[in-house]
Amino acid sequence: MDQLAHNGRGVMAPESVDVIVVGSGPVGAMAANLLGQYGLRTVVIEKETVPHTQSRAINADDEAQRIFQAAGLTGELGPGFHPCLKMTYVDDEMRVLAEVDFTQVERPNGHFIGSLFSQPRLEASLTRGMGRFPSVSLWRGHEVESFMQDEDGVSVRVKEAATGRTLTLRARYLLACDGAKSSIRRRLGLKLEGTTALAHALAITVETPSSAPDFTYYPCGPKRVGIVTRTAHDEMRFDTVVRPGQDLEHVRSPEYVRGIIAPYIDPDSVRVKSVNLYAYHSRMAEKWRVGRVFLLGDAAHLMPPFLGQGVCSGLRDAANLSWKIAHVLNGAAEASLLDTYEVERRPHAAEMMRMSDALGSMLSSGGPLMARARNAFINLLYRMPVTGPFIREYKMKPNLFHAEGFLFGGKRGKSKQAGEGAYFPQPRVEHGEEGERPLDDVIGQRFAVLTRPGAPADVQQAAKALAEDIGGVWLSVAPAARSGAGRAGEVVDLEGKLGEWFAQHASDLVVLRPDRYVYAATNRAGVAQVHAALKKDVRPFSRRGSRVSRRIASIGA
Repeated sequence: MDQLAHNGRGVMAPESVDVIVVGSGPVGAMAANLLGQYGLRTVVIEKETVPHTQSRAINADDEAQRIFQAAGLTGELGPGFHPCLKMTYVDDEMRVLAEVDFTQVERPNGHFIGSLFSQPRLEASLTRGMGRFPSVSLWRGHEVESFMQDEDGVSVRVKEAATGRTLTLRARYLLACDGAKSSIRRRLGLKLEGTTALAHALAITVETPSSAPDFTYYPCGPKRVGIVTRTAHDEMRFDTVVRPGQDLEHVRSPEYVRGIIAPYIDPDSVRVKSVNLYAYHSRMAEKWRVGRVFLLGDAAHLMPPFLGQGVCSGLRDAANLSWKIAHVLNGAAEASLLDTYEVERRPHAAEMMRMSDALGSMLSSGGPLMARARNAFINLLYRMPVTGPFIREYKMKPNLFHAEGFLFGGKRGKSKQAGEGAYFPQPRVEHGEEGERPLDDVIGQRFAVLTRPGAPADVQQAAKALAEDIGGVWLSVAPAARSGAGRAGEVVDLEGKLGEWFAQHASDLVVLRPDRYVYAATNRAGVAQVHAALKKDVRPFSRRGSRVSRRIASIGA
């Protein structure tokens, strides 16, 4: 652990890496996986010596699953997402108030709208993923003692818990992914703004002998409010709101836990793995960036649990920031690109927080009479022809888009046809000899320029030139009728979804960022303007495959 690197003048110099990530939870580990794909030298500092075994977060929406796909964490490397096929809102007598059949809900991102997971397994998947990259090192049993930053980077003093030895690491950027009690945020003097609920939540995880029963219930009271669901083939979760004034010791007792489980499954048929009690918050850091230090996940924002958006929001942070840092460090963009991180992510996180608060308030406030009246109203809305589809098609979650940031013109247009800032859909397409694949797997972690089916030859030529100038890929979208006869550089729109998108936005060409947000969508007349604007800000990588520090990897082993 001694500093052995020299600066060429015989003076001991700190080890140098590209990025230091503090915290190896889902957000920090995802950031490390995404940075590893770009070859960036990354060290993850984690104070715990072994992975934790408690299941806390359980929900990954379709956007979060798409980020796992982007990180290559599918198949054997995947966390084993358990799709939620149906969600049923019930009262205390198990009467159905409303129901969402997710098998009938459109999946624009190519994944089930909601899937559940076991957090220890999810984190294990992310750790295995980091192991793919020689440029990424995980240092368990280490913590940040202090850090200082200057114009060129951040110097971080790291302490090994077991020996007390210290080492100074030098990095270009530091990502604070160290949770709700973030030590990095505290050292920066940043305040958390917002509220903490008076109530607590009880989370019970049980092991089941088989994959049955498989259901997701949303109890709406008046006695119980929360969620009951299968999270894995051998695991279930029972979450319930603990009312103010309840004895917090009693709610963790075996008899109380048994009472929570009993309405849904025989308590004697399962093994209780963990019982956790936690307060939930609606808080956000006053700033998400100070110089070269960025806050992500719970370090930046604390979400109520009612929409299951805590981890999902943190994963979006990682997806948004990682490609930007990679482009800056690989010489493909100016450092000003990083200014768009908080501009883009804060409004969406705030909206998710507001929606979660509203849902929690609706389900948890008031006494038994109000709860019964509310449940009757939910059932009425579910049965009405106008409001029923809003519930059945799960439209309560706001659409994901950026109003401003790294977009053509800097802001999303006001027209209903504006495509800038939208999250582009991911249908399955046919791509040459590779056959049928999800669109993101064809594009990879880079910019993409797509042209509509039947786009004029001059638009296609301009799209190809634009892609080359920014180090991206050009794909010509062909109609489904071309299946089996697609040409090189074409993707066949098997489901017609891409053609529909181009028609809806009256566009001949669309430019996608590496995180699949739309930079620009334009017709033939605007292609030259988009090309000129983007070429000023993005160029091909000039530093491919960052040199790996073998000594850094050996220190954290």
